Amino acid sequence: MSKEKEIIPITNDVMFKALFVRNPNLLKSFLVDALSLDSNSVTNIKIRNTELVPTFYEGKLTRLDILVEVNKKIINIEMQVARKEDYKERALYYWARMYNEELKEGKAYSEVPKCICINILGFKMFDCQEYHSSFSVLEDNRHELLTDKMHIHFFELPKVKKISPEIKSKNENTLKLWLQLFKAESREELEILKTTNLETFRNAVDVIYDLSKDEQIREYVRQRKKAEQDYYSEMAHAEARGEARGAANERANLIAKWKAKGKTDEEIQELLAD
Repeated sequence: MSKEKEIIPITNDVMFKALFVRNPNLLKSFLVDALSLDSNSVTNIKIRNTELVPTFYEGKLTRLDILVEVNKKIINIEMQVARKEDYKERALYYWARMYNEELKEGKAYSEVPKCICINILGFKMFDCQEYHSSFSVLEDNRHELLTDKMHIHFFELPKVKKISPEIKSKNENTLKLWLQLFKAESREELEILKTTNLETFRNAVDVIYDLSKDEQIREYVRQRKKAEQDYYSEMAHAEARGEARGAANERANLIAKWKAKGKTDEEIQELLAD
């Protein structure tokens, strides 16, 4: 397949972030659909972190999330494709850190803005059919809302069917179309989305084509992939070194134990050879 025809899927975090950072109108449309907002009420969108180049912090590859202010709300959007068994706890930590960072010195607790996390997952996390799960803090029995400042959303892409040629109606669920756009892997799937005749998705598909041809974006994707490979390779080497040290320590402990029992060097060598 020629480079001209290669489509970088939106599940790639560089592409996902570039799609919205470079096109705030598309970001607005997605947030309106994902959070069921009134489009006319969304009057102010400010992206706080626009960087696309992969970086490291304290030895860890940084997340390429999108942190955005929308009408005094703080929203964090993350694409997470690889399964993380502890992702529920990670998502809670990401929300807590975001909330904590908004509590600036001199600010009252009541002044902390509503903080919302949107997690788009490339794996199934909940044992249900619904592809959208939303969490807040409720009283266990009365289901009374403790505060409206915490909302964590999960969108599970595997639970969304791939786009099909029959989808041509303007009455389609636009949130579902967004998720189908995110999981599209070919030009054919993207072209089907354009047949809905919805301007937002026609524009989004054209942007994906342009980004896929953008040499700078392709270089960022390459750098990100290399950084991930380097990171996981180093983690594997570190684990191997740890196992080797553990085996050496175990061997030394056995030798010391046998010597304490009066074993000769020859007897110890025979025991180690077994």
